[in-house]
Amino acid sequence: MSLMSTVPSVPRRLVVSGAGSGIGRATAELARERGWSVLGLDLAEDRRAGIIACDITDEGSVRDAFARVDEVWEGAAPDALTHCAGVYRFRPALETTAEAWDAVLAINARGSLLVASAAARRMREGGGGSVTLLSSIGAARGDAGEPSAAYSASKGAVESLTRQLAVEWGPYGIRCNAVAPGVIDTPMTTVSGDPGAFEQVLRRIPARRLGTAEEVARVCLFLASAESAYVSGTIIAVDGGQSAS
Repeated sequence: MSLMSTVPSVPRRLVVSGAGSGIGRATAELARERGWSVLGLDLAEDRRAGIIACDITDEGSVRDAFARVDEVWEGAAPDALTHCAGVYRFRPALETTAEAWDAVLAINARGSLLVASAAARRMREGGGGSVTLLSSIGAARGDAGEPSAAYSASKGAVESLTRQLAVEWGPYGIRCNAVAPGVIDTPMTTVSGDPGAFEQVLRRIPARRLGTAEEVARVCLFLASAESAYVSGTIIAVDGGQSAS
């Protein structure tokens, strides 16, 4: 009998929000390459890509989307969630209206709680799992070039939420961590200002380049996997050293 035949097969089921583009898409694609069964959530359904329609700001929509997840996996709980769905909008604080503030917080902060909770309810019944949320180095650093009080505050909320969920859900065998990307080359990335703005951005990054969505995805999958079994309540920066500079 070969060694491989004596090792039980452990199915790995991963839900990825924001799977239609950027870091979410990169995470879903990399996970599939590594043998995970992946279901995505995004505003628009794409059956060919395994994406279920979900408005993460709406509790009913999240509930319906996870009911679909239950159907596809025949009641089996997700082993991991990587919550990448979010929005980046920059606007000086003095020009930020209450409506603009609420819109960003609804997507980035409320959405994180709703999706994480839906996954965790299933993980609790299934014996545990891993929840990874997406923060940003903007949670810890101000930015005069592209000021965004709402975005920074929303990601600060995500980091506080991560620590709280790690404490609350740890007894259920559920780990919760967050990844805090720096400037990543995705459709969400913008560089405003004069023609030299891009070079100014690079000078603030010790690695002297933008990160890639796949580089963030690799860290997300590390946190989703058993390789990080004793990691919970932490925030991992993926920023080319920018948060240390």
